[in-house]
Amino acid sequence: MGSIRRKLLFTLIFTELLAGIVAAWASFYTAQSQFDQFLDSELKQMATALAKRGNIPPSSLTLVGSNPEHRILVQVYESGSNSLFLSAKTSPFPILEREGFSDIQYEGAAWRVFTTTAGSEIIEVGQPESVRVSLAASASLEILQPLLILLPLTAIIVWLIVGQGLAPLDRTARSVASRSPESLKPISTEGLPAELRGLVNAINSLMERLSASLESQRRFASDAAHELRTPLTAIKLQAQLAKRAKTPEALAKNLSRLDEGISRATHLIEQLLTIARLDPDSARRPFERVSIGELLSTVQHDLEPIAGEKSITITASPSDLTIRGMKDALLMMVTNLTDNAIKYTQEGGRIELTALQDGSRILVRVSDNGPGIPEKDRARVFERFYRALGTHVSGNGLGLAIVQRIAEIHHGHIDVKDGLDGQGTTMEISFPSDS
Repeated sequence: MGSIRRKLLFTLIFTELLAGIVAAWASFYTAQSQFDQFLDSELKQMATALAKRGNIPPSSLTLVGSNPEHRILVQVYESGSNSLFLSAKTSPFPILEREGFSDIQYEGAAWRVFTTTAGSEIIEVGQPESVRVSLAASASLEILQPLLILLPLTAIIVWLIVGQGLAPLDRTARSVASRSPESLKPISTEGLPAELRGLVNAINSLMERLSASLESQRRFASDAAHELRTPLTAIKLQAQLAKRAKTPEALAKNLSRLDEGISRATHLIEQLLTIARLDPDSARRPFERVSIGELLSTVQHDLEPIAGEKSITITASPSDLTIRGMKDALLMMVTNLTDNAIKYTQEGGRIELTALQDGSRILVRVSDNGPGIPEKDRARVFERFYRALGTHVSGNGLGLAIVQRIAEIHHGHIDVKDGLDGQGTTMEISFPSDS
């Protein structure tokens, strides 16, 4: 791609030159038309005057009223005496039988001739066409001379105007070039023209999304480094204990603990990767129509075996409500909430999955009759790696963080409320009905 400045300058100067050429042609055409009328009138007046001279021989007349530069040639042919008069020493005109104006070729050039008769005389007054062209060109040049003088000045002015117009673009380019690779602050749009402001706003939006993505990567790296340190250390210790085991029973016990540690680390890594996949910009994620009733029924069916180990009953209310979203992510959200409820609900407890319409919102609820969450902890349960004290339940505190991120992607909001029978917890996710 070429330079915008060069293209603009070339286009503007070429347009100016083209306009000058058109103006020159129009000026010449107008001047020639006016000179044609004037000089035709002069030829006709001279021929008419000769026709009215009476018996005076044309050789005795002094022709006045014509400019020598006009190069007018007079010819009088007397048919009775077969005599010919020419006002200049040159070859004669062809004798024209038609009166009025004629265009002829004379001595290898185009001539304009006016013919009239007076008795037995044929009077012809002619003039070279080149005279008219020369006069029109001289007049046009005088008219266009100021334009020719102004043309270089206009080119300089155009150069300065284009340079001034592109100055904000140059300043913006220098501002971006001078930034450090880590700087993703928005580019200032102050003083920028509307055309450039739109581009800068688009770049700022891109940098904002890039900043969020980079922050997500940094957060993931930090979370992974922080949380994997402990389970990996534990796995290493279990492996060392297994190596030092003296009896088969001790070896089996240490290997069992090692297997549990590996399972916990694997689960932690899976959850960290889940959050990493959810964190980047979700604006282009494919959304589809998702049936909430089918969603709740699937979660109930999948988790009933796990709940059955603690004799916990899971019920899912039928629903024909739908929302637009990512089915797999929504399924993960409800599954995490239900799995969390199973972990914290005592044996013989109850969990209910429900959905209802509340005005312009759709509410999805996972309720249990477990021990509940104290008021002071409800605002923090969605923080990464946070777990309330005294729960005595293993976990890494990422499940609810994943749930909250999925809700945000779907423009939803989570509230922690009281659960069933005046106890326990209800996780209520509110979605826009037209989401």
